[in-house]
Parts: sequence; structure tokens; C-alpha cells
Amino acid sequence: ADNLGKHSTTAGNLITTALREVHDLDIALYPNYLLRKNNLGLFHSDSSKIDINQIESIYPSGEKDTFVIGYMSGRNLKEFIKQRTLEFYALELEVSGMAYEIFLNHGEIISEAFLFNGITLDESRFYKIALSKFFIFSSETFPSYKYRNSIDRIFIDTDMTISARESLKTYLTKNKNFPLWTRMRALVTNTTSKFIGTKSISQIQGKGHMSPYRGMTVETNGIVTAIAEIEYYPGGKEVFIQSQTPDNDSKTSEGLKLYLTKNSNFDVQVGDLIKVTGDVYEETSHIQNSLTTTSLRDISDITVLKTSLSLPKAKELTKLPKKYFSTYNGNINLKKELKLTDGLDYWESVENMRVSIKSPRIIGFRGGKEQSDDHKKHLTLFLLPNGNNRTNMDSPSDGILADTDNHIHNPQIIPLTSGPLTTGLRIDENYKIGDVIHGEINGLLTFSKNLFGDAEYVLFTPEKQKSLDEYYSQISERCFGELSNRNNIECKDTERPAIKSEHGYELTIAAYNVKNLSPVNEDRIIDTAYMIKNNLQCPDVLGLVEIQDNNGEDFSGDASANNTLTELIKNIDCSFEYQEANLDPLLHREGGVPGGNIRVALIYNPKKLYLPYKRLPNNVSETIVDKYGELNFNPGRIGVNTRAFENTRKSIIVQFKFYDRERKQRDLYVAVNHLNSKLSDTSSFSSRWPMVYPSEIKRSRMAEEVNNFVRRIELYKPEALIAVVGDFNEYMNRPAMRVLEGDVLYNLMRDIPKNERYTTNHNGNSQSLDYIFINRNLRRHKPRFEVLHLNSDFMGRLSDHDPIWSGFKF
Repeated sequence: ADNLGKHSTTAGNLITTALREVHDLDIALYPNYLLRKNNLGLFHSDSSKIDINQIESIYPSGEKDTFVIGYMSGRNLKEFIKQRTLEFYALELEVSGMAYEIFLNHGEIISEAFLFNGITLDESRFYKIALSKFFIFSSETFPSYKYRNSIDRIFIDTDMTISARESLKTYLTKNKNFPLWTRMRALVTNTTSKFIGTKSISQIQGKGHMSPYRGMTVETNGIVTAIAEIEYYPGGKEVFIQSQTPDNDSKTSEGLKLYLTKNSNFDVQVGDLIKVTGDVYEETSHIQNSLTTTSLRDISDITVLKTSLSLPKAKELTKLPKKYFSTYNGNINLKKELKLTDGLDYWESVENMRVSIKSPRIIGFRGGKEQSDDHKKHLTLFLLPNGNNRTNMDSPSDGILADTDNHIHNPQIIPLTSGPLTTGLRIDENYKIGDVIHGEINGLLTFSKNLFGDAEYVLFTPEKQKSLDEYYSQISERCFGELSNRNNIECKDTERPAIKSEHGYELTIAAYNVKNLSPVNEDRIIDTAYMIKNNLQCPDVLGLVEIQDNNGEDFSGDASANNTLTELIKNIDCSFEYQEANLDPLLHREGGVPGGNIRVALIYNPKKLYLPYKRLPNNVSETIVDKYGELNFNPGRIGVNTRAFENTRKSIIVQFKFYDRERKQRDLYVAVNHLNSKLSDTSSFSSRWPMVYPSEIKRSRMAEEVNNFVRRIELYKPEALIAVVGDFNEYMNRPAMRVLEGDVLYNLMRDIPKNERYTTNHNGNSQSLDYIFINRNLRRHKPRFEVLHLNSDFMGRLSDHDPIWSGFKF
């Protein structure tokens, strides 16, 4: 027990060995949080049942005893262990079946080794493992593996649960030999620290992102400005201090964070002037290439020098950088000196300090009542300081657009976040993009890790804010009714726009990412159907993105979505009844939320369009265009067996026949797409600059496949009308979209004013990811294009994307 957090223990080795051998696993992992300190059990070759029961009692029973068997790739297993190590900056997982060693330098992993059967762990192999169900998700371990480590995406759950104690009893009953339980299977060590005396907070912070004294033990003093009990695992307390006397160097922060463990006995209060001794850390998030925040951990002494002092004056944030997060080339954590015209450097210069902003404008939100059917218990408001000032990048709703062509993502945006450090922010309020909170907000600016292990600069408000109270009194009567008004609620504040184009379009084509829609989301299906009828006005073709299978995020059953589409169509009250074109994905193999089997699909107006159905034999059959320009399968799947679409949701292609007003038969081809996400790209809060976009490689390959398919259609049927629609997970002028357009397609997004070109809101930036591309033939028919901002500008949204619409005259 004394070695918990340093290296594997005999108790950990025993229980993991039992789990692995009894259940024929490759690897067993056991959180040492579950090991009870100061308990003793004796094992010998003739142990009786009483002896075995005594050993068994060392380990917890009930929900803490349950483990789940599943599979994880070697690559994900390594990342998972490293992430869990960074929870404590110490060893957290006991292990059997493998060995690992991690060497830390006070916050950063600087070397690592992972072995299986004495050789390097195979990153591509899938290993049969056991994980603690208690840590996968429970209130005591929250945010648990589920949120902190995205376990649903990296762990293939077999739904088989086992008891660790029963496994131990079975193992000890059968095994009468002493195994090598004392062998060191896991080791986590830190660089040795050295006491270097007293340093001011600004000296500890330094002029760069990293402290010049990282890894050293220092003594410093400051006034306690805020204290927060950490709400979730591993617990403890965060204490923020700030210098009494600043050094007047704008590049050095005067604030510092202290971390106190749950077992710490130090008692301090806001307003105390304290002297503290501890090790200098640069805490990082779980995400690779993350920024760091300077802190003191492993606190050995705190002395209260004075009490009840006035807090340092909040620094007013003016002249915020408005262009670039960073202009540096390389790892900005290693920069010797900050450049205050860069956003990340500016925020570093006020890290952990009291700051103030004036009249911020709300330009986005995350959590709270953001989603119509999933109200969260946390909230982030994305604020634009000096919100009464207007810019040429403002949207019609007074949001702000990212200038993606010039890599400008508005570094001046400040996230105001709920949590134990924030007072007076109402999570259940109905916020609106464009609202200005008049007056001043004072708070604490820090680099904070969120529930998902990522981190960003955020603002907390430890003290109640007069400006927020006044804002709430102004919006207290704001109406916030049902989206579909199905309960006859009159509510102007939630009215969404409808198609404003004049009538007379003979053909209308739209696309909509409906965000993981399944019959489980009964109310959202009804509201989405209402939007399709009343806002989109019953388009003739509607490409649907993120249609889930019939049971939603559940691994049971098959990939069929017939009930999802049936329920949606049943609730759309148009003058005709939509019909569907849907091809099920390979079960659990094409991405999206685990268990959901999302796919792109299409519904259409059968009174206007005829679909010559040609059954696809199976979902890996290749769809081709014959010499007459006809599809061999209709609907079909594009690039189904290509490297470009490997392990990714497939684009579908549908061929329609219809007659125009002159009774001329036309051929219309519609491809619906959902290209791969940006998850592997570096973020705006990365330490690596310029940003890198590895996801673009795959997206460009997918775009090339779709472009080539369009070319083949036009080659064999020159008069074809072609539309390529969907969520492309890409900005309008990035390489993948240029590949997709080539010289055969045109992006209708180009036809609307720049400040209307957005279909989603990410971290306060309004930006476009959804498009309708058309070929030259379709472009000759007086196209009209609109983005209906039904979701991205509103709380209570149905999706995180806005639908897009186009109309054509013949």
C-alpha cells in the first residue's frame, strides 16, 4: 500500500493475475484506487478457505468488484494508460499480462515503454482485456472512463461482466504455488526536484508558456483569490493565489494555481496572504500537443501570514488579439518569450489572474439548455468582450464568423464556464446569441481541463456579478416554447426562419445533419418533422446525415434504420408522403457514436420523382455507372471498397427520373455525404503551430472518389443533373473541398453573402461545414440557395447543424 502511485503492488499483482488467468485474458487492469491501504492477507501453499476468504476481503465488494471484458487496440491501450497516469501524475492502474514504465517531468511524459510478453506492445493488435465497470461510469469516479477517456469509442464491450473477488477465490483455490506477485509490472517515476529557495509568482511563471523552474521545489507567497473543491475524480482542492506587488512586466502572469490532495490538512481562506512550498508543475491535458498551466503540486508547507486582505485589482482586458491564436512555428510551450499580439500568448500572460471584461456579447453556448432533449448540468457561454462594437465578421444574428480562409478563429473569444469556481451563472437560463451583458464581469482566467480531458483558457466568476443579475432580470420574461408549437404555445423568441424564396421552383433539394436521430429521440423526431414541413417547406429531395439505427446508441440488434425513417416520415405533414432511400452500414464499422450505426440517407417526393429501384446485393457491392449513364444499383454506395472510405460512413448515390413542365424527362443524380470528422486535427489550444490537419488527407481522398463518380456520370450521360449534398466536415475553400469541386461542380454557398455562410457554431465561431454542390447542367436552371439558421443561433436546438436548401426552375 505504501507504494501506491509509484509502482505496482503485491495486492495489485495478485488481483490482476487472478482476473487474467481465470478468464483467459491478454491483459487485466485494476485501479489502485480500489486497493485498501493497511489491509493484510497471508497466502501459503496449504491456505484454507478461511485464509482465502481473508485475502479476498482485502478487495472491495459490490459495484466496485464488477469488471467488464472487451477488446482494445494496443495503440488505444497505451494512450488510455497514459491518460490515467496524468490524472494523478502517478501510477493509477495495476496490471497483469503486460508491463509498462512511464517517466514524468512534473506534468509531462518524457519517456515510456509498454511490453507484452517481453516485446513492444503491438499497436495494431486487439487485446482481450478487463476494465473496472465502476470506473467506466459511476458518480464516485465521474467523469470516469466514459467521458474522460471516451471509452465507448476505444473499447469493444462484449457485455460480459465478472467479479474480481470470485475470480480471486477461484484462482487461489486452484493455485497452490507462489506466483511472482512481487515482480514490478508497472512503474511511474518523476524527475527529482531540488529546493531552490524563494521565488516570486512572476518569476515562477516566467516570460514564456513554461516555467523556468519546472521540476524545482520553490517557496513563494501571494493572496488567496479563489478556492474550489474539485467536483469530480480524483478530487482535491484548487487554490489560486496572486502577487501583492506585481512586477509590471506584461509578459509575466502574477497568478498561480496550487493543487491540494483530498488528504491535505492545510486550511486557507480567500483573502489570506500565504507562504507556500511545493514543486513547480506544468499541468497538461489528455490531448496530445496540449498547452500547459503552471501550478504548484506536492505541497509540503503552507503558512498563513495575514488574513482578510483586499483582493488584487482585476486586470481589465483591453486590446485583445483578434487575428491569430499563434504565429509561432514550432512548439509554443518551448518559446522563450511571449508575443502578446498572439492570442495564446496573451492568455498565458494573465493565466490564473483576476481579470475583467466589459459588456460582453454572447456568441455561442455549450451545455445547459443548448440541446432540446438533453439539458446538461454544466454550461459554457462564449463571450466577445466589448460586445456593443460591431465588425464585418458579425452574422445577421450578431454572432461572429470565423475567417477560415485566413485561419482566423477569433482568439479574443472568452468562455465563461460553470463549476465550483463560478458563482451566479444560471445553467438553466434561455440564452440567445447576440445578447449583450451590459456592464462589467470580473473573474479568474485560467487554463482548465474539461470533463473530456481537453483543456482551454476559460473565465470563472468566484464572486456574484451585478451585470449578470441585471441581464437575468431583463430576460426573465423571455418566451421559450415548444419548437414545433405542437402544444399551441405562441413564442416569438423561438420562431425559426422559413424559406424566404419566392414560389415557382420546380425542383427543391435540401440537406440536414439531424444529429444522431433514432426512434429513441421521440420528441426530436416530431420537432424535426415539423421543421421539414414548416421551415424547409417540404423539399423534393432531402439528404439526411446522422440517421441512427432503430435502437440508437445500443450495440444490440442490427444496423437497420427502417423504423427511424418511418417515424420521421410519418410525422412530416406535407401534401405528399415521403419515400426513403437508405442503405444500412456495415455493423459497428463505419464510425459515429458507438452503437448508433449512423449513415446518410435520403427522403424524396414520389409524386414528382421516380426512383428506378435496383437492389444492392449487399453493403460491400460496388456501385458503377454503365455506358448509358445508369446506375447498376439504385440507391448505391460510392467508393465502398476503396481505401478512401475504409472504416468510414459511405456516401450514397441515388438516380431519379422526373418530367419538367414541357414533359421532358430528366435524370437527376443526388449524392449524400458525411465525410470524416476533424477529430485528429490539432486544436486552437494546441502547443503545436502552425496547426496540422491530418484528417484532410482522408477527406481529400473521399472527395476525389465522389468527384470521379460525378465525372463518370457526366461522361456517359452528358445531360445529367447532379447534386452532391451533405455535411462535409470541412471549410469551404480548404483542399478537400477544392478537390470535390474540381472543374465539374459548383458550391452554392458562394451565392449568398459572406456573413450568412455558416451552418454550425463551434466554441463561439459561426462557420460552415454543410454544402450543396451542383454540376453545370443543374446550375443553368436559376439556382437559389439558402441556409436556414434553425439551430446554430438558438438554444433548445434539434441539431448542431443548420439545414441547407436549394431550388431550381426549368
